[in-house]
Parts: sequence; structure tokens; C-alpha cells
Amino acid sequence: MNSLSTSTLDSKVLASTRQSIAEFLQRCGLQYKNFPLDETWYSECSQEATKRGYPMDAIFPYMNIGVAITSNAYGHLPDRPTKMWICLFTTVCTCMDDTMTSGKDLVHVYRFNERFANCQPHEHPVMHALDGLIREVAWHYPAPVSNFIVTSALDFVSSLLLDHETKDMRISPQAPSYPDYARILSGIPYAYAYCIFPSTLPLQEYVQCIMDVAMVINYTNDILSFYKEEIEGDSANYLSLMAASRGLNKQDALQKLVEKTVQLHHGILELLKPRPEAYDAYVAFFNGYFKFHTQGRYKLQEIM
Repeated sequence: MNSLSTSTLDSKVLASTRQSIAEFLQRCGLQYKNFPLDETWYSECSQEATKRGYPMDAIFPYMNIGVAITSNAYGHLPDRPTKMWICLFTTVCTCMDDTMTSGKDLVHVYRFNERFANCQPHEHPVMHALDGLIREVAWHYPAPVSNFIVTSALDFVSSLLLDHETKDMRISPQAPSYPDYARILSGIPYAYAYCIFPSTLPLQEYVQCIMDVAMVINYTNDILSFYKEEIEGDSANYLSLMAASRGLNKQDALQKLVEKTVQLHHGILELLKPRPEAYDAYVAFFNGYFKFHTQGRYKLQEIM
């Protein structure tokens, strides 16, 4: 264990966090171990981004995230171009989330949706890359699924502005739903939920659980990234907002989120059980989504 990282957390908090995460894994049938990055896929995705003329100096540090989520969580998809799209989309969105939420770049974010709607060129190369990727969605998924993915992506851009405009806002206990509203925007969960299922699978096979799948995507990330964000002093994440809005400490909020997520996950499995193709796609995604979180960025190796 890296004592430098964990030293910022009280030993009781650290033990409670470890116990909550271990409980989540056990109740969802997951087992922690390190999974290596797919270097071949990494090379292919990097070459594709370069060929497209993307700003590699900006997005290159995030390419491993796009590669890791695609090779693990979406490896079951039969269509390679769709997996490439998910990889590049994730890479560009993660870059924006990390680098374009303050300073001079923010002005480009404010104008993104307007320029996208009016088919106007963007003045920032990362914005230009995202615009093109959103317009490609219909190549990979038919309507209305492609529509839902597009609106989820546009909501993500708006969430960056929401974060900026509310960074000093006090979270009110009279607005317990606000953290969920903000999280639905920022997590792009509907896009990632719809992408789980092959484009040839009829919508009615899985759409009744899509909101639950979206919440599982967000909440699983919130649970597995909690330790990383705590040692970095992040107080603007979902669990911090949830704790503030409901008068909880973060450890109690984490435990409640584990309970809620486990119930949602098992409910999805029950609903999809009579629909084998949708069931298998979700199970493959969920197991792979956990593997994605073991690859460095979330520092789980320090706490597990």
C-alpha cells in the first residue's frame, strides 16, 4: 500500500471505505485483481486518432482510459468501428472533463451546443473532435437510440458549465434530488447504457431497465472512485453532494450508495434474465466495467 496516498485519510475512514468497497464487490460477484491494458488496442486507437487529425498533445494522456473502458466493458460488442467510436468518444470527453472546466478554454465550452446545432466550426480542436464524434453516432446506432446518445453527450457539455456556475453554491438539504440531477448530466450514463447493447438488438428487449443501468454506471463509478477522490480532496463529486444534501457523513453516504447500487444491479439481472442476448451483454459490460476501474486511474490497488 502506498502510505503517502493513504496518509491523508483517517485510519477508521480508510477501513470503512475499504469495507464498503469490498462489500460491493462481494455482493455483485466481483473479485479484485489487476488487469493489464490491451496494448494492441491502444496502438490501434492512437493511430486512428492521429489519422483523424485529433490534437494528440491534448488527448494523448487520456487515451488509456478510452482503451481500457472499450476493451473491458464493451469488448463483447461485435462491431469493431463502434468500439473504436466509444474509445475515442471516452478519450475526448475525459480530456474535456479534466482540462476545459476553467480558464480561457471555458469560453469554447459555453459556445459548444450553439455551434453544434448551427453546424459552425469550433475554435478549439478538442471541441471540433467531440462535434465530429457526436455526428457519427447514427453510423453505429439507429434512431431513437442514436438520439438518446446524442442528447446525453450534449448534456455532458452542459454539465461542465453547471459545475463552473455552481462551484461556490451551498448544497441545500431541501433539495435532495439535486445531486442526482447533476450526476445524470455529468456522467453521460444514458449514452454508455445504450452502447452496451448491440445495435441489432430490438430496443424493447432492454429499454425498461435503461434508467437503472444508467444509475448503476454512475454509482459504480462513484463507489470505485471514492477513495481516489477523497485523497485528492475532491468535494464536488456525487457522494460529497449527496452527503451534504441529506445530512450524512461521507462514509454513511457511501454505504447507502453501495446498498442502492447492489439492489439496482440485481433488479436489472432479474428483468433481463428472460432475454438472453440483452442479459449477456449487460453481464459482460458490468464485469468489464469493474475491470476498467482496476487500471491505475482509480488507485484501487492502494486500498484493496
